[in-house]
Amino acid sequence: MDWDDLRCFLAVARGGGLSSAARELAISAQTAGRRVAALEAALGVPLFVRHPSGYRLTDDGRATLGDAEKVEETMRRLRDNAAARGGDVAGVVRLAAPETLATTLLLPGLRPLLDRYPCLTLDVVTGIDTIGIARGEADIALRLVRPDKGALTIRKVGRMAHALYAASPHVEDRDQVRLIGWSSVYDLPAGRWLRQHFGREPDILINSLAGQRAAIEAGIGIGMLPCFLGGDLVALDTPMRPVEPLWLIAHATETISNRTRLVYDELASILAANAGLLAPEG
Repeated sequence: MDWDDLRCFLAVARGGGLSSAARELAISAQTAGRRVAALEAALGVPLFVRHPSGYRLTDDGRATLGDAEKVEETMRRLRDNAAARGGDVAGVVRLAAPETLATTLLLPGLRPLLDRYPCLTLDVVTGIDTIGIARGEADIALRLVRPDKGALTIRKVGRMAHALYAASPHVEDRDQVRLIGWSSVYDLPAGRWLRQHFGREPDILINSLAGQRAAIEAGIGIGMLPCFLGGDLVALDTPMRPVEPLWLIAHATETISNRTRLVYDELASILAANAGLLAPEG
């Protein structure tokens, strides 16, 4: 059985088709199809059902997916352990974090570490979609929701407070003012608070905090923002303000490479040093 066939199977299963797998692995769709067929022949079972909308896993495919992910994790661990035994801190550390935290706090705070280890490469993925540690999509992730499964290193590294912001202190009627926030698709704590507090959906849906802040600053409406992004906006009085825990996630301790451990610990220190900014008192 070929590891490249397994990699291709994983890419098709996650992307739902040959084209997406081909883009991810930098191969042709025909090659992706041949690799999937080779794996099916080796296992003696069909792994996918071909539909016009894409490739769907069969029952055997779903069972194989779990085993293939374990092999993927083993390969990643072998690669990282080999790099760690190399002595010098070098190689890539993949970090997934919310964009505003990454650009405002984490990246500036990581400069001393990066200066100290010039052979260390940081691959930062920002956004609100969940990036899978177990799937090898990242080595470290900063999340607002604690994972409830998986062999992971999980550390609570702080809290992030939110407030209801407006461009002006003179909000005539809060029941009529336009609300700016997240789509319910993202199910974020701050979004849930806004819906519960006002009893309705936001009028303006923006899938980034930078965009939400810009809309609030332009006077389009009011919305929830982390306090460290408030700046010169006006924080409105509310009965309570949501405070979310921040979780730093990595692989189980025994599988973390030296370079990943260094970045992980440095991130925890950066967040601890900015605790007052992230969750100000009062």
